[in-house]
Amino acid sequence: MALLANLSFTRNANSGDATEITCMNYILSHPLFKEEILQGGGSTLEEDYGGRGAAIASSIFAGMLIGGIVTGAYGDRLGRRKMLLTGLFLNAISGIASSMAPSALVMCACRFFAGLGIGAVLSSLITLASELSPSKHRGWYITIVGGFWTLGTVFIALAFILFGRNNYSWRIFVLIAASPTLLGGLLVYAFVPESPRYLALHGRYQEAVNVANHVAESMGYSGKQLTVGEIKDHYGHLAEGNDISGNNDRAMMKIKDLYGKKLLLHTTLPLQIVWFSMSFGSGLCTWITKLFEEIGLSDIYLQSLYFALANVPGNALATILVDRVGRKALLFGSMTSAALCLGLAAHGANDAEARQLQVILSACAFHSFLVTGWCALSVMTSELFPTSIRGT
Repeated sequence: MALLANLSFTRNANSGDATEITCMNYILSHPLFKEEILQGGGSTLEEDYGGRGAAIASSIFAGMLIGGIVTGAYGDRLGRRKMLLTGLFLNAISGIASSMAPSALVMCACRFFAGLGIGAVLSSLITLASELSPSKHRGWYITIVGGFWTLGTVFIALAFILFGRNNYSWRIFVLIAASPTLLGGLLVYAFVPESPRYLALHGRYQEAVNVANHVAESMGYSGKQLTVGEIKDHYGHLAEGNDISGNNDRAMMKIKDLYGKKLLLHTTLPLQIVWFSMSFGSGLCTWITKLFEEIGLSDIYLQSLYFALANVPGNALATILVDRVGRKALLFGSMTSAALCLGLAAHGANDAEARQLQVILSACAFHSFLVTGWCALSVMTSELFPTSIRGT
């Protein structure tokens, strides 16, 4: 139970990332946001979606790209928990600052720094969860952690219905969107331990033993406890030590290892292509409310809630199948299905008034399969790299 409780606190971190990313999906279509930010405070007559809107929507993903690359390498050196906390609090602070942004430029900067935080969280969250989970059920545990993305998207969709229909300030909405991340940071700080595998690889044997024995007890194990001597025998020749000198050089070496001959063609490059491809789907989700509005769907607030709720069957499918059919088969099936559903949604959008049901159902099915794919990809990525560069 203790293991499940610890992982539940990391889930809050994932739900916080979800609210921070998906909140842009909603505020881009908010009337007051259009007036204050996209119209430059009323200095122009038309909303600048191609300029200001696109820059604001993409800035968080630019931050995620840079944050993931930079913090991943340092997370392998400084610790998964420390990097996770850094990302969560940077994300929370940036989200709070976004609610006070006076212009599109400041909003872009705030979203960029939020992206840096999310990049740090993504590079450390799944790694930490995988190293705290038993190998036999690792896929299930990681999928459950990833499943809390659903909670964040549903939470923010319900908040949007309340704020959108009552025309409340988008600034309060963004402030509320930052609250799960702040809560997640506090819970991780108070309850989640560092990865025992990371501790052992860095010569912190007693701490590694304490965490490993605690996790084993939480799973009902009552046999002989792990000892420092056993940890030293297993990890001693691999330990990197505790000194902090040369961190930059070690971080660069980890990046070189990631793109070395052993991993580049068979692991690193194929996974990066898949992540790149899947990100197109996530980017589309950022604009889904605006797309619903543009093609003339009725009650876009309710349709956006349906779209968010589509996460639930996607997560359920991943939880059931990830350890049964395998990560690769589940990823292939979900990506293929998502592409087909998106094609059906695009076909229906040509005559949205007559094919409204087709658009909604296809879009929701696309989102569901996309979430299933992300769950499978997260598990696969965490398992294909050695511990020393897993965060990188």
